[in-house]
Amino acid sequence: MIRYRPTLTISILASLGLLLVLTWLLFSLLSFKTAANDLYAQKGEHARTLLKAFISLLPDSIPTYPEGFIPPDSQAAQYIQKLSEESAFGRLTLLDRNGKALFSAGREGNDLYSPFKGFSKTVDGSYIQPDGSGLVQLTTVMRNGEAVGKAGLLLSLAPEKARLDRSRQMLMAYFALDFVLLLGLGSFVLSRIVVNPINRLLTATEKITGGQYGQRLKVSGSAELAQLAAAFNEMASALWAKDHQVTEQMAALEKANSDLRQAREETLRTEKMASIGLLAAGMAHEIGTPLASIMGYAELSAGEQPENSAIQDYSRRISEDCSRIDRIVRGLLDFSRPRAPGGENADVREVVLLTVDLMTQQGIFKQLNLCTEIDEGLSSAKCDQHQLQQVIINLLLNSRDATPAGGTITVRAGQEEAYIRLDVIDSGSGISDESMKHIFDPFFTTKPPGKGTGLGLAISARIIEGFGGRITATSKVGEGSCFSILLPLARVEQEVEM
Repeated sequence: MIRYRPTLTISILASLGLLLVLTWLLFSLLSFKTAANDLYAQKGEHARTLLKAFISLLPDSIPTYPEGFIPPDSQAAQYIQKLSEESAFGRLTLLDRNGKALFSAGREGNDLYSPFKGFSKTVDGSYIQPDGSGLVQLTTVMRNGEAVGKAGLLLSLAPEKARLDRSRQMLMAYFALDFVLLLGLGSFVLSRIVVNPINRLLTATEKITGGQYGQRLKVSGSAELAQLAAAFNEMASALWAKDHQVTEQMAALEKANSDLRQAREETLRTEKMASIGLLAAGMAHEIGTPLASIMGYAELSAGEQPENSAIQDYSRRISEDCSRIDRIVRGLLDFSRPRAPGGENADVREVVLLTVDLMTQQGIFKQLNLCTEIDEGLSSAKCDQHQLQQVIINLLLNSRDATPAGGTITVRAGQEEAYIRLDVIDSGSGISDESMKHIFDPFFTTKPPGKGTGLGLAISARIIEGFGGRITATSKVGEGSCFSILLPLARVEQEVEM
């Protein structure tokens, strides 16, 4: 099925028409809103003036219901009778201090209290009725600094609405005329200076695509179109061949570079793993026995002279340094030991929650904000839950060491296509660009001597790669770091089918 595409003329005219319509809508909205506000403001000022004049004609002493009323022959009553002859007059009502009507005049069909319906009797001002049919002016009647009554005037907004309707109709007529004229003139101009030259260029391009490379194109019109035609005539015959040749060469070069880079990295990793494995195995065997003896003699020395503080301090330091040597050797063994992808599945959500709960029990984490953001219904991952927990602990400890008290560490887990993404984000000091190149190398650490072996991230990377996943890191100095783990999803459906 061929997809319909509009011509350039139709596209440009449609866009122009849409812009005109949107401009008119915006202009009409603003203009009518402004005009309505102005008319209603004038109406409110007129109502305020009329009501003020009525109040000024009232007697100095305002009676209360039912003791007295405003007599029909009073100046105020006569003033309202003349005012009621106006077409916009709805109703005027005077209430005493208790809210009872003392005087009311208006057209038939209007309720006695219609000026006060839906409005507070204690607030003065101009208001538009909820249905928009009328404007209400409320004014408090004051005598000797005391409120003795309330006057309300209702005026119809029908004349103003009729005036706005006439303005809207006139504006619509002008807009329709301008719209037709602009589209007609725009269509003619576009066809002459843009569409026709482009159509000729398109025809020549189609012939070149068919193998007729000797086409020459002459386009009249603007300087840009003429330059385009000249460039087309000069380069069209050779462009495809050169582009094809460059594409083939670049693809071959990129493949060769990729293969070479991958082979070099694999070779270096294999050599490094072999060397570390031999070294770790030898160290574990040769260092283990004398190391245990040193630790034993240190404990004996401490036990024989418990009162000697110097001997106790020396023994403690010997034991701590021996323990550090033992950790380094064990870390080397863990790093060099090959890890084949296991067949186990782990509930990532459960592992994260258990690990975070475990780490929050440590005192130093109580000075930090350790929180989790885990998607609901997170799938299982193809990995060993104990090794995954070891990786998360390593990342949390690194974040803890880099984050000052009061900072935030966030563990976030979610699903992305065929992987589960696990992020450990901290608001710590961050990692420099130079250090970021080596953070997964064995024995590389930014911590002071004696505070770290430099094997935690290297071992974590080996574990994640053994799962068939990968671990990456991003950081900005002074803002914090983010370590991201991608774990393959557990293939539950395939196992069920088999």
